[in-house]
Amino acid sequence: MDRKTIGPLLAIFGVALCFGSLFYILPIPGFYIISLFMIFFSVVLVGVGAAFARGADSSLEIPSDDCYYCKGTGKIKSGAMFDICPRCGGSGLARPDDAE
Repeated sequence: MDRKTIGPLLAIFGVALCFGSLFYILPIPGFYIISLFMIFFSVVLVGVGAAFARGADSSLEIPSDDCYYCKGTGKIKSGAMFDICPRCGGSGLARPDDAE
């Protein structure tokens, strides 16, 4: 399964785990700390599932070769005219230190 289909399942499981630990495990006197850890874990699951479902994690894997300042055009708009991009020097390519 790919991340777009796993994401909503993780989010739904996280919500169910949160409600289950909040209403069923938290009232038990000896399981207070375990319930709090389960609630924390469920919140992390919901966040990761939502990121997978929206595709927010895909930008982390694919490096860009274009300059982020001019978006690869090599020129920026300065008033009514276009000037050479000061970040890439007009090449449109990302600098080696941009990836760090």
